[in-house]
Amino acid sequence: MTARKPLFQMMTRHGRLFALAILALLFVHSEFACADGPGFRRGATLVEFFQFPATTGEGEAKSYAAPAYPDARAALALFDFGALRRSGFDHMRVPLDIGPLMTGDERQRRQIIADLVAVVDEINRHGLGVLVTLFPPSLHHELPETYLDGLDGPKFRLYSAMVERVASALAPLGRDGVALEPMNEPQSKCRVRFGTDWTAYQQNMVERIRAIAPNLPLFLTGGCWSNIEGITVLDTDLLRDRRNFVSVHFYYPFLFTHQGATWTAPYLAGTIGVPFPASAGSIDDTLWLTRTRFKTLALPGVDRLAAEAKAETEIDRYFRQGQGPAQIEQWMDRVADWQRREHVASDRIVFTEFGAMKQTISGVEIDRASRARWLHDTSSAIERHGWGWTAFVLRDGPFGLYDYESDRYPDPQLLHALGLHAPRTHAGASSREGASSR
Repeated sequence: MTARKPLFQMMTRHGRLFALAILALLFVHSEFACADGPGFRRGATLVEFFQFPATTGEGEAKSYAAPAYPDARAALALFDFGALRRSGFDHMRVPLDIGPLMTGDERQRRQIIADLVAVVDEINRHGLGVLVTLFPPSLHHELPETYLDGLDGPKFRLYSAMVERVASALAPLGRDGVALEPMNEPQSKCRVRFGTDWTAYQQNMVERIRAIAPNLPLFLTGGCWSNIEGITVLDTDLLRDRRNFVSVHFYYPFLFTHQGATWTAPYLAGTIGVPFPASAGSIDDTLWLTRTRFKTLALPGVDRLAAEAKAETEIDRYFRQGQGPAQIEQWMDRVADWQRREHVASDRIVFTEFGAMKQTISGVEIDRASRARWLHDTSSAIERHGWGWTAFVLRDGPFGLYDYESDRYPDPQLLHALGLHAPRTHAGASSREGASSR
């Protein structure tokens, strides 16, 4: 019996050449991908380290304490990073309020930088990448654009000098372990028409960072608080540089994700009971819960009746529009259209913030199922386009993925909603799973 020839020998000459070309392309792509640094596919934000600096005094006398981050290294004990890696996370986002660096003395600056490097090193040690996002000072409720006072402005010069200092400290950690985002949610307008737009400041900082840290991955972003409206007007050549990622924030529908928020519009402070999708609940239930909350809510300096009327108007619109997964997909389509227009690679786009607040009554969470559905639908829509995501936040506050902040591991229901799995060490450990879901 004649021996069978290998498939490659049976091909025609043109077929063999075509196959070799494909293999070569795959090899080059593989080598290129391996050299691109961290992937940033699935992550979460950690605010326990450098997000909230310690302060002293009140009002105009308020200032940063020294040290401003006394518990940064101790906070590492709050997390089992190995278990989080096994759950499916591949990176963590570490925000740093840059205010203490800008106002502190040299000794304080050295300590903050040393603590930052130690935190990044420890997270890296467990196989997780780290995105360090720099937050402008907000000691006296300043907006980020306060520090965009012109390319030669004193505030921007000081801010960018501290950015360079952080970049210089992170650069030796290696491109496989850390990336830097120079400014979080830089300006409220999508584009500044009269004056210097954020994109000019961003170009300036990137060029200065590249002079001292040429291989450090950087995250670019847009105006409009880094929301999609600001991202889709970005048109810089920096987008085609494989060393750069794009940072997108996503909180839509805002009525759902920020119901109960006291720091945004007054009407949201009293809004509660908004389901996701709208079809999962009823407008009557939501209106009753909202009206009941407004009766007991303290809103100093706010026209309560006007706020409640605005809440009812927005709730009515939410249900009439049938808000749900279809609207999320429409937002994602806008990003996809911009991506094609600007020729941005999918693996360079990361939704570095997305999340929905817990709804609580008397400290007890209600309707966690809606939050789980929103997390599932949003993360799934992001992944279908080949983009990465970073949940806001992992543990702390109303956006956290933990049932209680004192828990060791995130809530399994919410992990599953994100396409992750509970750490094996957590299995069966929480009898509260789903207890507060409707």
